[in-house]
Amino acid sequence: MIEPKTLVKGKLYEFRGVQLRYSHQSQCAVQARYVFTNSKGQHRELGAQIIKRELHSVEEFAEN
Repeated sequence: MIEPKTLVKGKLYEFRGVQLRYSHQSQCAVQARYVFTNSKGQHRELGAQIIKRELHSVEEFAEN
């Protein structure tokens, strides 16, 4: 379980089988939304409750 406040900009996360990179927190004050980008450059906004339930951290390994 990941807390939204602990998200790291540029870090890779997995959501429902899709890898997403955390970009930034949305400026929308109505709901706490967090913006992620997939490998195709498409943006996806996730709410705090979904992040707590379904977002997983992915370990990245550098290629040698």
